[in-house]
Amino acid sequence: MRVDAPDLSGLKPGDAGEEWVAYLYRQNGHDILERNYEIFWKKKIGEIDIVAARGKRLYIIEVKTRKNESFMPIEETVNFRKQGNLRRMAKLYLQKNPQYEAWDIQIDVAVVLLDPFDNFIKSVKIMENAIEDV
Repeated sequence: MRVDAPDLSGLKPGDAGEEWVAYLYRQNGHDILERNYEIFWKKKIGEIDIVAARGKRLYIIEVKTRKNESFMPIEETVNFRKQGNLRRMAKLYLQKNPQYEAWDIQIDVAVVLLDPFDNFIKSVKIMENAIEDV
């Protein structure tokens, strides 16, 4: 399956990172079900960057995009609190979409490093099944 690479020019860094990660998942045969899926209960509870599916597996994908790592490595921004939030968001997504209840769930974290002057992708690291116990 060939998917054309997205044009990232003019996008905000976070949007560019998410667009590129969605492209990579489509290249690997995943269907993108949702982008920026928000859950509200009186106020916004949280957001899932990308929800994808392949076979009978549902992928909840957190995308972290930065232009540099001088403060800390990007993957360290997915701390214990953020991991708990992603688990909760995955469970809430399943509650709102019961057609996926019997599917395997996997939470991936994608780390995108952009060139500081444009949206050129310098590196992408996808940590599959980065957060367990969904």
